[in-house]
Amino acid sequence: MIPNHQPERSGQLRLKKSANWFAAGEGFLKTMEILSDGAFKLFVFVCLKADRHSATYRTSSNQLAHALHKPLDAIESWLAEIVEKRVCWTVSDNQSARHSLLRIDDEFWPYCSPSRPPARQCATDYVAAVRQLFLDLGCTNGRFGTSEEAQAKSLEKRGVPLDIVRDAMIMGACRKYVSWLNNGYSEPISSIAYFESVIGELLRCPPPADYRQYLPMELKRLTRHWSRSAQPRPNQISDTRGLCAESETPASLSDDRQHGSHE
Repeated sequence: MIPNHQPERSGQLRLKKSANWFAAGEGFLKTMEILSDGAFKLFVFVCLKADRHSATYRTSSNQLAHALHKPLDAIESWLAEIVEKRVCWTVSDNQSARHSLLRIDDEFWPYCSPSRPPARQCATDYVAAVRQLFLDLGCTNGRFGTSEEAQAKSLEKRGVPLDIVRDAMIMGACRKYVSWLNNGYSEPISSIAYFESVIGELLRCPPPADYRQYLPMELKRLTRHWSRSAQPRPNQISDTRGLCAESETPASLSDDRQHGSHE
């Protein structure tokens, strides 16, 4: 028979250990609902390892596979899932590669830090979303200042759907990576204006749903290829699904220099 004993509630609670713990809250509960079991386990590991001030963790698929004792293909599938569900973002190191910087989205990160300004500092949710997309592409200069904010506000005022902006930015980033892979490194994307021509293409001919789903995967493929390429040769990269022909798709992923993208 279990004794009817009420636990002592007087005094202040204290942690058994002062390190290696995480302030799980509502964001944690939400990720349990939207992520698969494997992706949630990966998310928990990243949270425990992430820098508390920046909500970032630099790692690689191989390191995660070793730490979690899971196959590499499972890790890459779960990474794709947490990015697709907007739980985390990945920013690749364009120069040294091999590693990626995982950044946990503000909605799922319980800490506030002066070094990590919240997205609400931007004028609107629309501008905040554009800012996040721009910074997470991996092939930009990593700066989103007043000029870029004004350009994002202009897109919002013109009524450009955020989904179109997202697809255009991903497509523009794909073109930048193709250009780097085929012609060598050049200046990274430094302005929202770089994507204006692609936005125009997609507004004239919105992409089908399957193509929109394909774009983030293609960006990830090109990012990984660029990371692993020490001395890329011209003409060595092509779209494996044959999506470089403008007659077949709403817009192509071919070299950005051939499409007159503006920075």
